[in-house]
Amino acid sequence: MYTSKRMGEITIDGMVNEAAWMGADSITEFYQTQPNPGYLATEQTVVRILYDEDYLYVSAILYDSDPSGIIITSLEQDFESQDNDCFAIMLDTFNDDKSGYGFLFNAAGAIKDMYINNDGTSINSAWEGIVNRKTSIQDHGWEIELAFPLTSLRFNPNEGSQDWGINFLRRIRRKGEDIYWSPIEPYEKLLVISKGGTLKGLENIKPGRNLQVKPFVIGNQIKVDESSNNSDVGLDFKFSVTPSLTLDMTYNTDFSQVDSDDERVNLTRFPLFFPEKRDFFLENAGIFEFGDISNYTYRMKPERWSRSFTMFHSRRIGLESGSQIPILGGGRLSGKVGNYDLGYLNMTSESMGDVPLMGFNVARLRRNIFQKSNIGAIFIDRNSGDQSRNHQSTGIDLNLKINKLLIYSYVAQTDNPDIKNDNLAGRIVVAWRNNTWDLAAYYKKVEENFDPQVGFIQRKNVNETFATVGMHKRFSTGRFRNLNPYVQINQYDNLGGYMEFRTLKAGFDILFTNRAMLFAGLTQTEEEIKTAFKLYGAEVPVDNYQFTNLSAYYRGDNTRLITLNGNFNIGKYFHGERNSYGIGFRIKRGYRFSVDFSLNKNYIKFPDAEVNADVYNLKIKYDHSVNLLSKLNFQYNKAEEKLVTNFRMNLIHAPLSDLFLVYSNISDLTGEEKDNGMIALKFTKLFTL
Repeated sequence: MYTSKRMGEITIDGMVNEAAWMGADSITEFYQTQPNPGYLATEQTVVRILYDEDYLYVSAILYDSDPSGIIITSLEQDFESQDNDCFAIMLDTFNDDKSGYGFLFNAAGAIKDMYINNDGTSINSAWEGIVNRKTSIQDHGWEIELAFPLTSLRFNPNEGSQDWGINFLRRIRRKGEDIYWSPIEPYEKLLVISKGGTLKGLENIKPGRNLQVKPFVIGNQIKVDESSNNSDVGLDFKFSVTPSLTLDMTYNTDFSQVDSDDERVNLTRFPLFFPEKRDFFLENAGIFEFGDISNYTYRMKPERWSRSFTMFHSRRIGLESGSQIPILGGGRLSGKVGNYDLGYLNMTSESMGDVPLMGFNVARLRRNIFQKSNIGAIFIDRNSGDQSRNHQSTGIDLNLKINKLLIYSYVAQTDNPDIKNDNLAGRIVVAWRNNTWDLAAYYKKVEENFDPQVGFIQRKNVNETFATVGMHKRFSTGRFRNLNPYVQINQYDNLGGYMEFRTLKAGFDILFTNRAMLFAGLTQTEEEIKTAFKLYGAEVPVDNYQFTNLSAYYRGDNTRLITLNGNFNIGKYFHGERNSYGIGFRIKRGYRFSVDFSLNKNYIKFPDAEVNADVYNLKIKYDHSVNLLSKLNFQYNKAEEKLVTNFRMNLIHAPLSDLFLVYSNISDLTGEEKDNGMIALKFTKLFTL
């Protein structure tokens, strides 16, 4: 499609009625990917694009034969787009078919934005863009106007006339209908950069210096355990070294506004993976990814899946045994140089107690080859005055995508003091998928002394094999949208010469037309325990165990007044029996107010002991507008007798500028430890130069 210079004024008010719009070319042909791939859309959509020396303007009139059926479920940033009517745009500003920006908007003006890497195989959902937007709901449907500052987008300034990759998505939620301007496969998403069309006609535009300074002030911070009041200041700095390479700096970094972790019960002898939530580390995190993180199946996943190995896990910086360690500051250089993706991270955490001052360096280089493949390397270094805490790790990876064939591989090594042997790990994945079949297998070896201390790993000293066969059946009508039966085997062989663990699973996943999901499976497990371990006070002795479990997880239709969710896992468990179940419900009034309650009960009966490990969660949200959001969360972990309370109010007073009021507290209900909490008022302001 072609765009043209803006002729006449445009007011971003959600009303597409200015004369400038009427003179612009329009896009009207959209094609379904769901529920009838290749068919024309059932409702008309009209998209127009204009530009000037400062902004790229986009408008859309989204006609709807039943405007009362437009669905809005949230005003939050990064809202769940699957549960809303929405309009989305993808911009490939370098027209390289690999990287770009994604923006989704619902009919109330809530935004979900992201930066896309490697043709959609990796996304940075923490990236935040600047866009002026406004929506309106009218008798004929809804309308949206957008103005993207060119200073907030990266593109090649040396070309007089530019072509950008572009695509548009509209979701009509009540119909389960997804429509695209440039058609894609039913199992793909807007993130697939290479499937976009082309925007032509951009002439003599220049990106800004993209210099951003973001100071913050913390006022009246009260740490409950220290009974102290204090204030603090800090600074974040962002500069585009080139249009595709960005330098980020931070001083006296503060994360007081970050949500607390979800309470979970660990019924295994291995550590749990907790995701990163701190904004500075989330931004451009995709470039530093290395390990068992490849998306090699199209299988639907329940919300609570986790990773088994990642070489670099940023939670190892500024967090030690669950306690926060102050971060003095640091920087990150990340982006693209030609066909290379590169990232360098340097951070320094302060000393506290017996934890010394530590410096962290992470370097990542990835060369894009062919259309959707890459080869890369990573180096990680942690150093301090305490030599016993020094650590280094290195790795190389090769990821190939050839039509429908995927090959992912890596080899890695760690170097810790006094440990120089048996410190390697490697994996190779081969997968093939199309609209019907989903096939994958991998082999992984982790030696005994492989220990990524700035990363995360669950099992060591094992050979792991995995294979799965899955089928996808899609429906255009009826109650079901997708049916996904599959079988899989996962086995760990200890390098000491015995089978440590094996599961055989037959599963069945269902996506309903109303976007509810059901995951069910029957799993047979065999596990060899060589060293007895404790499970919430109960001992699992040395033995060879064989047991079978039936599990299911259901997520309801989140657009309803009351949404029900549930899960269960029943059957044998080691030398006893397990009965775990959970239930949750959400009640919402409009799209501003909602109450979520959930309980997860875990009862395990062994011959000589019983385990009761339950978690209760109450979350209350009220969003006055897209710029004023508040949330109150209570979590009670019965097994640990711990109550977590978290309140956060966020006023977005200007683009990427916030006022946070935060209260957080962890109470030990046994009375053995003091409360650990704080109250903080945090003010940030973004200055663009």
